[in-house]
Amino acid sequence: MKKFIYLCLSLSLFAFSNTVMAVTKSNLDLSKLTPITFYTEIFPPANYMSNNELVGITVDSLKLVWSELKLPEQGITVLPWTRAYRNTLKTPNTALFTMAKTPAREPLFKWVGPLFKSVHILVAKKSSNLKFTNLADVLNYKVSAIKGDISEISLRQIGFPDFNIAKVDDLERSFIMLQSGRVEMMVVSVHSFQHLTNRLSIDTSQYEQVWKVNEIDNYIAFNVDTSDDVIQAYQSALDKLASQRTLIKQSYILPAIEY
Repeated sequence: MKKFIYLCLSLSLFAFSNTVMAVTKSNLDLSKLTPITFYTEIFPPANYMSNNELVGITVDSLKLVWSELKLPEQGITVLPWTRAYRNTLKTPNTALFTMAKTPAREPLFKWVGPLFKSVHILVAKKSSNLKFTNLADVLNYKVSAIKGDISEISLRQIGFPDFNIAKVDDLERSFIMLQSGRVEMMVVSVHSFQHLTNRLSIDTSQYEQVWKVNEIDNYIAFNVDTSDDVIQAYQSALDKLASQRTLIKQSYILPAIEY
């Protein structure tokens, strides 16, 4: 009986030793690997320019991760969304933020996150007096959305016809279309609308949410050929920094519904 117990203990210790060795081997020195080129767009408060500096919830979180991993700050290139998306999809050693993780996109990239949520809503002028009780009625109105962005994707997912989607290049143009009456609604996340109205000193009492479109998590998306060890290193660092990242969200006044 004692021999059996000793044998079980020996096997357990052997298995534990192998596990420790495997973990140790996976702790790569990221500084010796090919640097990753990060792409982003201007989309506050996740990533945007302030006083000629790139800032935002994801930017600040990523810098924390680099510090935790003892990496120098990596290069970040600001590009229009469609070009940045295409580059990351096709080019090894690249990553793109901030990207909503959808079922269609999931197999195309490797993901680190989530960073925060986006609650997408339809906003209209109060003077329009739009009141909806069912989605079918919502689809009859024209709405502005950022071309190729999750906002446009979200509209399509709920069945918006293409002829009722006015595609623009950025959030400010989307709002201008609403303000000028060229569309009845704009699709926007709660935090983005809050940031936009603050920056442009817009009287928010003149606007209202008329429909909730969806709620989705945001990530950093890496090219699919990125090593799993690299993804795990970034994810572990991000998880470890949860309390610091909460402070970052608070500093950018992220609505609690999107934490």
